[in-house]
This record gives sequence, structure tokens and C-alpha cells, in this order.
Amino acid sequence: MSMITRQGHVTVITMNQPLRQDAVDDVSRQIAEILEDGIPSMVVDLSQTPLIDGAGLQWLEDLDMEAADRGGCVRLCRANELCSDILRMTGVGDRLDHFPTLPAAMASLIR
Repeated sequence: MSMITRQGHVTVITMNQPLRQDAVDDVSRQIAEILEDGIPSMVVDLSQTPLIDGAGLQWLEDLDMEAADRGGCVRLCRANELCSDILRMTGVGDRLDHFPTLPAAMASLIR
């Protein structure tokens, strides 16, 4: 189960399981309303995510595109070494900004 919190205007999604199809389906249901209200600014905290598969990578890209279409953006933070390698090797990490800490990711969203 993912944890979704609001910190000011930013939604923080903490993935505490492998980012696979079942997790993607679960978190997508939880954030659907957030994506429709206003300009979505989101941080996906990967500190508790042991692995990202193809469905997870596609979800990250889709989430970023949907947020951008609504004038918002998505940031990633605190990915472990394996997830960082997956993001880098697939090129997803080139398209999404990644930060070493949650505060750094949050600060990047301040306009």
C-alpha cells in the first residue's frame, strides 16, 4: 500500500512496495482526484521501493505527462541504487528529475 500525503500544494506519494502493475493500479485510484483538481505538483518518494518494473516505469512517465498537461510536474526522490540504475538504464531517469532527499525535491517545486 502506498502512502499519499499533502505538504502544502505538493502531493507526496511514498511507494513502500515494488512499483509493479498492482501498485500502479492502487496508487492511480488514490490520486485520480488529485490529478483533476488544480495544478498537480507531485513527489514520488522511492525510498521504500525495492524494485521498479516496466509497468512502474510507464506509470512514472504517464504520471509526469498527465501532470505536465495540467500545468504541473512530478519529481522523484530517494531511489535506492537498484532503482536508480533502472531509471538511468531505461532513460526514464533522464526525463524525470530525481533528488537525493524529499526536502530537495519539494524545494524544486517552489515557484
